[in-house]
Amino acid sequence: MSALCFVNARVVGTDAQTLRVARGRVAAMGAAPRRGDSVIDLDGAYVYPGLVNAHDHLELNNFGRLKWRDRHANVSEWIADFQPRFKTDPALLGPLSVPLEARLFVGGLKNLLSGATTVAHHNPLHAALRRAGFPVRVVARYRYSHSLLIDGDDAVAAAYKRAPKNWPWIIHAAEGVDAAAAGEFARLEALGCLGANTLLVHGVGLDAAARARLADRGSGLIWCPASNDFLFGATAHVADLAALGRVALGSDSRLSGLLDLLGELRCAAATGQVDSAALYRMVTTDAARLLRLPEAGRLNVGSLADLLVLPPLAADPYATLLAATRADVRLVVVGGEPRYGDPALGAAFASVTMTPVQVDGRPKLLSQSLARRMQRLGVTEPGVTLDVD
Repeated sequence: MSALCFVNARVVGTDAQTLRVARGRVAAMGAAPRRGDSVIDLDGAYVYPGLVNAHDHLELNNFGRLKWRDRHANVSEWIADFQPRFKTDPALLGPLSVPLEARLFVGGLKNLLSGATTVAHHNPLHAALRRAGFPVRVVARYRYSHSLLIDGDDAVAAAYKRAPKNWPWIIHAAEGVDAAAAGEFARLEALGCLGANTLLVHGVGLDAAARARLADRGSGLIWCPASNDFLFGATAHVADLAALGRVALGSDSRLSGLLDLLGELRCAAATGQVDSAALYRMVTTDAARLLRLPEAGRLNVGSLADLLVLPPLAADPYATLLAATRADVRLVVVGGEPRYGDPALGAAFASVTMTPVQVDGRPKLLSQSLARRMQRLGVTEPGVTLDVD
């Protein structure tokens, strides 16, 4: 693949107006193209680092949103409502009949189309997620427990003790608005499970004192406000932790979350707790630091060439990110390889084979290898149609 040089660009977080990609990495910023480069004129578009989705269940994104009561006090109620329906409810039986590899692929495609090039999967690192050609990067160095509710105190404590201290250990916690949810923080603390590598997912039930102790321990919070609002009509208070860089944003799966991470950003903004610049950090630098990903969430010379390109939809790059949908995305690059984007950026695709697709009514291009894999697996994605030879 020839080197790519983006010109007339606005590289977010820098003054650079050009960015050169070679051998899967950012080779130069602010430098002129070299002979032989494929030159892509971005006409003032913003270039972001690929976004980091800090929480998803990749195999659960072929479901729609599901619940059987208006509001829950605790996630335990939502989980209990599933149990009698697994063998009878078409909303569960249909999606569960899809092979695991195909369901995981749907999760990867969901993230790619929204510009999320790295995702933290809260379940085992299945072989399909490690194979070359998966749509996005999946965090590989992590440990997790599901929750105190599902795993129990002893298993959670043992899992935390086994986790390498330089890897994130991730657990659903304080997921609800009742006393039981609020009490989970103290239980984790008593079990010795709060450390610098601990990441709590949801944290709706955390009060100010618990959040302060969380920060003191160097732990972090993964915030999924759309999922929280759907289940509980409330979400975590995050402003204090966000000011310390201790919050990352996650989409959760479509069982309770929105379409993708871009939708989650808009939901987070609507809470009014943090500004657009803080939300940008939650899906870039703060997320990468909390997940122990030194090369993700930033654009530096030598960094991985994971890129998201958006047109200037608002007055600044952060407001633009909050305004964007996946149909607005002009280009997504993973490891220097364009995988999704606008046909108008033809030079970007000179060294790769792409397939025409429609995404939410707009013409786009998708990597041919991904398009063919969609066809082979029988994968469908809402709003996406493709034409594979």
